[in-house]
Amino acid sequence: MRAITGFIGGALSLTLALAPIAGRADDAIVKIGFAAPLTGPSAADGKEMENAARLAVEDANSRHPTLKGKAVRFELEPQDDQGDPRIASQIAQRFADIGVSGVVGHFNSTCSIAAARTYSAANIAQVSPSSTSASYTQQGYKTTFRVVGHDAVAGATLGNYLVDQLKAKRIAIIDDQTDFGRGLADRVEATLRERHANVVAHEYVTDKTIDFSAVLTKLRAKNPDVIVFGGFDAQAAQVVRRMRSLGLTATLVGEGFNNEIFLDLAKGEGEGSLAVQPGIPFSQMPGLDFVNRYRTRFGTSLKGFQGPYAYDAASVIIEAVLKAQSKDPAKVLAAVADSSIKGATGPIAFDARGDLASAPYTLYKLEGKDWRDIDVIRAKQ
Repeated sequence: MRAITGFIGGALSLTLALAPIAGRADDAIVKIGFAAPLTGPSAADGKEMENAARLAVEDANSRHPTLKGKAVRFELEPQDDQGDPRIASQIAQRFADIGVSGVVGHFNSTCSIAAARTYSAANIAQVSPSSTSASYTQQGYKTTFRVVGHDAVAGATLGNYLVDQLKAKRIAIIDDQTDFGRGLADRVEATLRERHANVVAHEYVTDKTIDFSAVLTKLRAKNPDVIVFGGFDAQAAQVVRRMRSLGLTATLVGEGFNNEIFLDLAKGEGEGSLAVQPGIPFSQMPGLDFVNRYRTRFGTSLKGFQGPYAYDAASVIIEAVLKAQSKDPAKVLAAVADSSIKGATGPIAFDARGDLASAPYTLYKLEGKDWRDIDVIRAKQ
């Protein structure tokens, strides 16, 4: 693996949902696509990712980049996929039509998977900051990459912790049937069964579910001491609030909800909850200054984990453009596959599938109003 180095900190209605994109740029502009939910329940996550990717672009432009001796300027093209795989696929085609050099996206695994075929057909590198479904990079495409670990490892990490450390006796599982939620829940369950743990139920909701009373009332009869939730942060907060209102004292366990979004929505009901998170704690990131610079640039602190990873995803594409000395997507794609950079989140290099060669995971526990990191595990994918 050659290295590139550098420190990086119905159809009509769907079409109308897409934001306008300028036509093909002149030679002095290098366009980078960005796609995530910028409206809806995951909008806060999407906006943080957009801001972080924009900061990477601004950082690159401040270094006065050139291609073959000519000055160029990077531009971010943000699009709102609304967490909808149909819209994500349309956005991917729009990006291909305007000739972006690479894409940061998508947020949801379901959207990343849906859009991947279009990016592959156009030879556009798709670098996701947050799609953790193992299936995303297992579709046989050469254009899928991610700068976080995937759920197969996260699920095994959680399952083993429940058995070895938490000593859970009766474990119930809920998943939202998305690629992310189902992937995590299935891997946790498989690990638990391999360890001969007692899984008392596996129930299903959707990522649009608002009222969890019915499913939790059903689980209450099983008397679980742990409830594993495969789903996103806003819903996880609603789950734990409803658990407490129904008298369920079980520990809520999941992935990725160790953030202020969960804290705000859980209203103090999440004490003791556990969440595994791809990556290392902010305090241990080699590019810790990114967190401070984000606050200065956008006037707000990061609430989710995705910001630094969106910064790194954009930086991977930027560095690949500069290494290839071309904005041609196919040439940029080859350079992305060959990446080896020092990212804000740590070293980034990809295996043959586009997964990180080595990915850390952190386990967090909610104590009062703080998510305390209790273990960091580095596992090969």
